[in-house]
Amino acid sequence: MHKKWIKRCFAVKKILLSILMLLVVLCSAVYAGNSAEDEIRFQIKDVLFDYKDAYNLRDFEAIRALYAENAMVMSFPCNSKENLTSASFSEGLPRCASYWLDSSFKLRLFKITGFKVDGDKCSARVAWDYRSNDGRGKFTPSFEFARIGGKWLIINETYGRKSD
Repeated sequence: MHKKWIKRCFAVKKILLSILMLLVVLCSAVYAGNSAEDEIRFQIKDVLFDYKDAYNLRDFEAIRALYAENAMVMSFPCNSKENLTSASFSEGLPRCASYWLDSSFKLRLFKITGFKVDGDKCSARVAWDYRSNDGRGKFTPSFEFARIGGKWLIINETYGRKSD
């Protein structure tokens, strides 16, 4: 009787070990699939921190460096009312700076609320807090990014209602 019980224990151990190995393999596959998207998400988060810093420091060159040459921009921090080409947006940055100074505009915390990767392009929807003379507020920009020359650049920026 004792020998049968020991054999059953070994059989159960083998089954449990097999199940455990299968779970490890499945979890590894899921993690590996998400890790590339997670890495891109971290990179985009870095770009968004650069965006915040560039706007808050009123650093025109740093702001320009965030955008691709052919970007379309409707910038909340610049109080844009229409899409502008990257060149028109760039020319208007001095007007933006006076708006920021007059209103004491500062970007604060943000949270990525939507994220999608498609090869060398991705999109992010962001909930962003800001502060100005009017108090604190929130805006919800949407960004489209492209990896150009190994760097993620904004190719489209808009704010307001989500458009699908």
